[in-house]
Amino acid sequence: MLTLSIIVILLILVGLRFYIGSKYNKKYNMLVLFGSGGHTYEMLMTLKNYDFQRKCQNLYFMHSFADTQEPLRVAKFIEDNKIALPKLEWITIHRSRKVKQSYLSSIITTIKATVHTFLILLKFRDLDIFITNGPGTCIPVVIVLIAQYLLFIRKRCKILFIESWCRVENLSLSGKLLYWVSDKFVVNWETLSNKYKRATFVGNLI
Repeated sequence: MLTLSIIVILLILVGLRFYIGSKYNKKYNMLVLFGSGGHTYEMLMTLKNYDFQRKCQNLYFMHSFADTQEPLRVAKFIEDNKIALPKLEWITIHRSRKVKQSYLSSIITTIKATVHTFLILLKFRDLDIFITNGPGTCIPVVIVLIAQYLLFIRKRCKILFIESWCRVENLSLSGKLLYWVSDKFVVNWETLSNKYKRATFVGNLI
């Protein structure tokens, strides 16, 4: 009886160790969106010290056809800062809205971008988390991730929205649109977390 009890306890301990290890050592399939100009710089600074090698199984970087310089900027930043990455793949999608484009015409371009993104992301159904800091291109991506999940096309992909550093008192348009659908909504200023209760202030990320 004592021997059996010891065996049961050992099995429980082994099971707990395996469970805890698998929970905290899990690697994720991560998609990071890089927008134009300041969005890319802020994203790079935010992720500069992230341990991609330990945390990522597959890593995907996304940009729009219009933002042709972003892959070069990202590559240089990674090289200059000696950031170790797992296998990396770039995904290119259409831009939903150009700078200074009217909101009315942007509805049409957003629909087109959403359809294109829907088809592209069918090839990447293993995503666990999507990280964005608010370029207009993120809207079609979020729409598609949620739609494909509701249509049972993909597993649930969590959405991490990081509001732009320059937003001190009010959210950006993208932030307002994605405020309620993001799994985690992070802001760089405490004034925003006081105003928007779902927002999390974790200090200045830049």
